[in-house]
Amino acid sequence: MRKSREDRINSQRYIIEAVSLLLQEHKAQDITVTDICKKAGVARVTFYKYYTSVFDAMRAAVEESFKDFFGKISDLNLQTDMKLIIEYALEDLYETRKILKNLIDTNMSGVLLQYVNHALESILLKQTTSTNKPSRIQFMFIAGGLFNIVLDWIEKGAKESKESLAEQIHEVLMEIQH
Repeated sequence: MRKSREDRINSQRYIIEAVSLLLQEHKAQDITVTDICKKAGVARVTFYKYYTSVFDAMRAAVEESFKDFFGKISDLNLQTDMKLIIEYALEDLYETRKILKNLIDTNMSGVLLQYVNHALESILLKQTTSTNKPSRIQFMFIAGGLFNIVLDWIEKGAKESKESLAEQIHEVLMEIQH
């Protein structure tokens, strides 16, 4: 008998939840497929049906944790609501700061960079026209800057308020646009 669509979705959800929990408890490099499967209550074959490696599952866990962000900003306008969009992004990053700190500490910050690039690209593609679309160099410059700001904020314990950091980022972005 074939598994239902709901069973597949639940299996993936259990795996992602297990990875998120394990990343809060252990260093990323110490987590194994066996650990994830035990925590998720799934067989190894189920894990490999959806993910190719522990890193692949970690990336999926990070991506899953940011889906709310895209829902929050779907009706916002980049030109008029940029500061709010930045605040929402920082809020979601703050919620996953332990996981992100773990990834940073184990030299896996590329996952965070991928998220920043993906989020920024999604926002810009949705809200810009061909006439006001940034060049590839401008995009990479902004994404790299945002990544380094977030990296520094997470590494320092995310002590600065999200609102203060959002205000500073917003000011810099406004200066770049002019």
